[in-house]
Amino acid sequence: MVVTVVVGVLCLTGALFVLVSAVAMMKARDGLSRINVLSAATGLGLPLIVVGALVHDVRTNGFDWVDLVKAAVAVLGFIIMSSVASNNLGRAAYRSGAAVDPATTPNELAEAPEQRGGSSRS
Repeated sequence: MVVTVVVGVLCLTGALFVLVSAVAMMKARDGLSRINVLSAATGLGLPLIVVGALVHDVRTNGFDWVDLVKAAVAVLGFIIMSSVASNNLGRAAYRSGAAVDPATTPNELAEAPEQRGGSSRS
């Protein structure tokens, strides 16, 4: 009974993060904000669902090291993928000329590299 509740809480919490991210994505004003909102789903929601599935699998089939390693790789993959993908998607969206919400401050990408003290590489 306790394990079933734990699995339910983990999976429902993860699903809630994904749902909230989807709703927030629809309400975001620009592409950069939409990409930023997605990180909550991939960085927290999906790992919670994977952990819930692992706990359920351990309860049903018993503990197996291979399943634990698979779940750990999946969780680390979601976290790493979330940060790398959102960084690359945000950069690509900005460089494509997509409109940025005027309320975005500070907007360091709009400044020339010389103004913010960085190098002149692009």
